[in-house]
This record gives sequence, structure tokens and C-alpha cells, in this order.
Amino acid sequence: MQPEMTIPDKQPSPSYPAANMQQAHPRRLQVSWAVWILVIVGSLLLILVCLPLLVGLGGYVYYQMSGRIAPGVRVGATNLGWMTEDQAAVVVHKEWNMDGKLLVSDGLQSWTLTPAQLGLNVNALQTAQQAFLAARRQAMWDEFSQMARGWLDGWQVAPVASVDVNQARIMLETLNTQASKPPKDASLVWDGNKLVVIPGELGYTINISETLHNLETNPGIVLASGYLQLPLVPVIPPVADVSEAMAQAEQLINTPFRLTAYDPIRDEYLHWDITRDELGSWLKFDIGEDGPLAAIDEDKLGAYLSQLGESLGDDRWLDGAKYQSQLSQSIETKTDLFVLVSHHPTSYTVQPGDTLIRIGWKVGMPFWKILQANPVLDADALRAGDSLVVPSKDELLPFPVIPNKRIVISISEQRLWVYQDGQLLSDHVISTGIDRSPTQPGVFQVQTHELEAYASVWDLYMPNFLGVYEAWPGFMNGIHGLPTLSSGRRLWANILGKPASYGCIIMDLEAAEWLYGWAEQGVVVEIRQ
Repeated sequence: MQPEMTIPDKQPSPSYPAANMQQAHPRRLQVSWAVWILVIVGSLLLILVCLPLLVGLGGYVYYQMSGRIAPGVRVGATNLGWMTEDQAAVVVHKEWNMDGKLLVSDGLQSWTLTPAQLGLNVNALQTAQQAFLAARRQAMWDEFSQMARGWLDGWQVAPVASVDVNQARIMLETLNTQASKPPKDASLVWDGNKLVVIPGELGYTINISETLHNLETNPGIVLASGYLQLPLVPVIPPVADVSEAMAQAEQLINTPFRLTAYDPIRDEYLHWDITRDELGSWLKFDIGEDGPLAAIDEDKLGAYLSQLGESLGDDRWLDGAKYQSQLSQSIETKTDLFVLVSHHPTSYTVQPGDTLIRIGWKVGMPFWKILQANPVLDADALRAGDSLVVPSKDELLPFPVIPNKRIVISISEQRLWVYQDGQLLSDHVISTGIDRSPTQPGVFQVQTHELEAYASVWDLYMPNFLGVYEAWPGFMNGIHGLPTLSSGRRLWANILGKPASYGCIIMDLEAAEWLYGWAEQGVVVEIRQ
């Protein structure tokens, strides 16, 4: 308990002015508040500065002692902060090798591939080790500084990657089949009625060697970017100048041609003038050793021949496939265009009283060939109204036809005429086969030459024998001089002009010798009834 204080009735007056006494107390109060404000602010600043440092130092100590990866450490977009090496390796393998995608582009097309498809692989363990070593094995302050920067801004670690060059090459070659564009050679085309030059076009292809070098040198950078640029290189067309081909083509189409077809069965010539437009439409351009060359497209020429053949009727045609190569060469060498008319098989309706030999006589075809063309036919039981296949008359012309020579024989007139270039060379009296062994009518060829043929069936020697047709398989009838028996006796010298032989055509000795030398193999022999 405090003692009571006695207040005197009157205070002594101070020796300084009253104004100074009134201001003294407020000044002491202002100084006290300023100090407190400074103290408080200073404390706050100290806390603000020291707390992060303390936290950072605490995190650094924890990071160093825990064996974990520093915070903020990333491999690409994969955050490995605070993970152990094993945990980081698992995450890296999954996100980069298993789930990773790579955008591959040549600037025109794009493909999304897995790294494995390009032979790329991230070594997850080594990458995790690199991440663990970030902010380690340096001076303490440097390690602390790196960890702090990584925490605030992130710290990138490049993936430890490798590439399987063979796998990468296989994939790049596969992509190249889709990405590359072959160059287009300059060419010529026939446009209606004129030749038009089509300029060449550049091609392009992936520069595989440069891409492989980039992958081998920087596999980690490629993977980290998630993008692979495929450089393209231009491919120049081999043919850029077609002026020489143009000159050749003009020469081809400006040369007039006439196509001649010869029908050896009818002894008929057919002619067609080939126009410039038709020649132009057959042009093609091949690449030779010295550049493009103008040529005739054989397929188009063959189609033209076949179309012409349709105008010849049902029984005749032109074999375009047979002659297209020959005619294209003739056009290119400017020689005559010549083909033979071909003939379709025909049919025959059996008439009352017909025999196979009589039918063969009517249609100009040896009976055994008709029998071959109708394998189920019973020659001894022909029925009126039955339809028989008659083989093509072309089967009787097995050798190349000699178009400017022809031998014509008349059974009814017992005459033989020899023609060359449409002109009659000679006229001869002959003898053909007797009724029981007649000469076969038809259009045949000279097939064989024998100076002295022998027929054992009749014991006949036949001089200057020209084989013309097979009366049956293996037995040849033909034209020859007066025959002799093995005894030396000459036959039929006094009966020329009447049927006398067993199917052959008989001439006097001098005429037969001349004809033997004149008629080469392939000369057509027409035997009329």
C-alpha cells in the first residue's frame, strides 16, 4: 500500500519559459512510437529474408540426406522432383519408351510414331541417375543455388538416348515410299491433230542419310522436342529435253503409208491409206541411252488392225497381235506395210447323201482335218442336218505365203496356170486324180521339194515332186513329172489332159522340171473343182 502523498498548496515556479514546458512531453511520445515501428518493420523484414532461406536450407538438408532427386528437375515435360532413382527410372521408361509419341514430318505430310518405330530408346536408369546428380557433387552454395533455381524455374535434364540405325533406316525407307514423289520426264503427246510438249516435273525424296545422322548425333534432343523433321531433296527428271524426239515424231507422222492386206485364199488384195492423224495417235515415247525416242505403240497399232478386220465379214479377220510388231518396225524403217488376211473356222450342215470325203471336196478341206475338228463325229454315221466344224483354211498354209506367185489348177479343165505378180507366166495341160482316188480341191502351198519321190503303194517314181497337201496324215499329194514304174516304164505320157493319177497332178517332164525350180516353199497352190 503506497503512502499518501501531500500536495503542497503552491509549487515553485521553474526557471525556464512556460512554452518549453508545455512541448516537452509530446516529443518524448513521438520518439517512442518510431522506434517501435522500426523494430516491427525490421523484424518482419528479417523474417521475410530468413524464412525462405531457412526453409530452403531445410529442404536442401532434407534433399541431401533423403537420396531423392531435387525438386523441379524435369526430363522434357516429365517432372522427377523428389523421386528416388528407381521411381524416376520407372516413370521415364513408361512416359518416354512406352507412351512416348514423336511427330515426324517432311513439311507436306506428317506421321505420329513411337520412338521404338524409329529405333529410338531412352536409357531410363542412366537418365534417372543424371536427374539425381543435378545439384550434387558441387560446392554447397552452388548445390543450394541450383536446387533453388530448379525449385523456382525448373531444371531440365537431357534424356540419355540411343538409336538403332538399322531400325531407323527401315522406318525411314517405309515412310519414303509414302512421302517421295518420282520425277516426271518431259514427254510428247498427240493432242487431236498436233504434237504437244509436256514439261518435266521435279520429284523429291527423303534425305535418309542426313536424317540418320541427325538421329545418331542428337537422339536425346529429338526425343525431348517430340518432333523429327525429314529433309527432302529434289530429284531431277532424267528427261528434260524432248526436241530430238519431236523431230523423230514429226518425221514418222509426216511420211505417208499404205497398208496392204493379202487374202491368199481368195487371191485378193486390200488397201488402206494410213492418215497422219492415225499415225500420230499411235505414237509413244521410250527412253533410250541417249534420251527420249519416238516410236509406234504396237498395242495401238494391233488394235487398229483388229478393227479393220471387223469390216471384212464374219469369216475373215486381221490378226493384230501377230503383225503389230512387224508393222511398227515397218513404219519406223519406212518400208511397205503388208499383212495376210486370216480366216475363221466355219460350219457345214450335213446334206442327205453326204460322205466325209464329199464334204471335204465341197468345202476345200481334206476329210481327215474335218474329222480332227469334230472328235465325237462318226464318219460312217453322218446324219442330215448335223452341223460340223470346218477348220480355218489357214491350217492348209503352214509356211509363210509368197504373195506374188500363185499356181492355179482346174480339175474340170485339166489345166495348170502359173502366175507371177498377177501376170500369167505359163499354161500347162495336166492330169489329176481318177474318180476312186480324186485330187482334193482347196487352197494349199508348196511344202516339200523332192527330185525323185517314190510312192511304195503304187511302185511309182515321181520326178521333180512338189508336195502340196496331205491326203491323209503322212501321205503327201503333189505336182510332179510323168512317173515311172520300178521297171523303168513311163506312165500316162499319152493321156495328159484326162484324169489319170492316184491324186497327184501330173505334168510333162520339161514343165515339171521348170516349175520345180520356180516354185519355192510357200507358193500358194489353188486347186479348183
